[in-house]
Amino acid sequence: MKIMLASSLIDLHFEGGPVFMFPLLLMLITNIGLVIYSILGLKKKTLMPKYVEAIKQIGAMASVFGALSTLIGLMQAFNWLENSKEGASFQVIMGGMKVAIITAMYGLFIFFVSMLAYIILKLMSKNSPA
Repeated sequence: MKIMLASSLIDLHFEGGPVFMFPLLLMLITNIGLVIYSILGLKKKTLMPKYVEAIKQIGAMASVFGALSTLIGLMQAFNWLENSKEGASFQVIMGGMKVAIITAMYGLFIFFVSMLAYIILKLMSKNSPA
């Protein structure tokens, strides 16, 4: 089950297009690193507010980048449909739409994880003695 899930996530990553998905993946990895660094700093009683704020900002940037990537993908698809000599079937159009929204979904997932980490870190920092 885990191997199947991992392979389908990798397939989804490449289906979304490496030009758009790799920057999103980089943002996710950066945020995971910042969350881990912040949690370790919290255990030492030194939470760095600039890193916590960076988690939130990178998450917001990921959602915007995902939406922008989706719009670029849709524009390219509509351009192709407009210039094609033969008509495209409904299944082809819906398949293209499905691929186009992968980046938006991935960006919003990163934003969700980032905001969840941001809220938890903020709550943990308020409760820990300074």
